[in-house]
Amino acid sequence: MLDLSLFKNPTFAGANVTMLLVALAMFGVFFFVSLYMQNILGYSAIQTGATFLPMTILIVLLAPVAGKLTDRIGGRWLMGGGMILLGISLLIFSQLDRSSSFWDIFPGLIVGGVGMAITMTPTTSVAMGSVPVDKAGVGSAVLNSMRQVGGSLGIAILGAIVAASVSVPATDPRAPDQFVRGFQHALLAAAGIAFAGAIVAIVTVRHHRPTEVAELAAA
Repeated sequence: MLDLSLFKNPTFAGANVTMLLVALAMFGVFFFVSLYMQNILGYSAIQTGATFLPMTILIVLLAPVAGKLTDRIGGRWLMGGGMILLGISLLIFSQLDRSSSFWDIFPGLIVGGVGMAITMTPTTSVAMGSVPVDKAGVGSAVLNSMRQVGGSLGIAILGAIVAASVSVPATDPRAPDQFVRGFQHALLAAAGIAFAGAIVAIVTVRHHRPTEVAELAAA
């Protein structure tokens, strides 16, 4: 059962809201950027997946570094900075149009990869470090639920924004232009969500030592 008293801790609550917002902003983007590359740029499914490799590699390489930094300086500014970078990457993606190429997508992938790496790991660390040891399982479950809910909401909300701009059948010659316009509007909305997440992280999160360490220090 969910222990709602955990949310009395502003750091735990802030970390969960940040996770919700980062998932809301980015999961929808992965979905719609993939559709854009396949339906507008004519990429195959394999080419589309390969395009995301620079972002994936950066996350793999930088996430451990972000974890070590979180242990040293706390996650507050890493989370805030990461969300700002994610917002910037979404602004870059929002400039894509029917004539864009991989090299127009590449800067957004790089900035977004760094942003994801220095957001996700510190958010997880901060959330788990702010709950008692005997509540660690519940805390982890809540955080994962926030990620899943955020991803579902992201696809739904951004999908509604895209759909609102498309008023013709897919076979109509105007459909690609309308999709791109809706795609751009959705990414601008996602960027706003990411910047809001940065504010939440900076305002609510405080540096917490792991609970066990804190208890030993107080003994």
